[in-house]
Amino acid sequence: MAAPTVAPAPASRKGGVYRPAPAVVPELAQVVFFRSATSTPTVGAAHVYVDGEFHAALMPNGFTRLCVKPGVHSLEAYIDDAPLYAGKSQPKTQAVLEGGATVFVAVSEQGAGAPVPHVRAEAERMLKGAREQRHMISRAIQVQACRDPAQGAAPRA
Repeated sequence: MAAPTVAPAPASRKGGVYRPAPAVVPELAQVVFFRSATSTPTVGAAHVYVDGEFHAALMPNGFTRLCVKPGVHSLEAYIDDAPLYAGKSQPKTQAVLEGGATVFVAVSEQGAGAPVPHVRAEAERMLKGAREQRHMISRAIQVQACRDPAQGAAPRA
């Protein structure tokens, strides 16, 4: 009997390796949410929530980049949060995001929800070799396509 073949993932779901985060237009704030490569791989995905809505699932050494309008937003990540989905049902962590700024936050491996902030240089060292997690569809309606000021108004994926 022949071994079953596995179809490759669609190109739109294959996440690239992390590259330094570009600047973002002043009308948006950019968040790079990541999970350390040293995370325990036997632990499940970390569900990322923006304003109480699911955005992404991060595996160890994974990241997601998102943009929102400046202001107060709830940003949280929970590891194995089913069936309660605390980040969705009871968001607690809020951040004030400034227009044109990029914020780097890591998943707390204790699963408490509150992300761990990092300065750019430290975060980008930790993100070396990380893969963008694009295998889930964001349900967070506040998330917008990021726009680089050098590229004008054209959104980037």
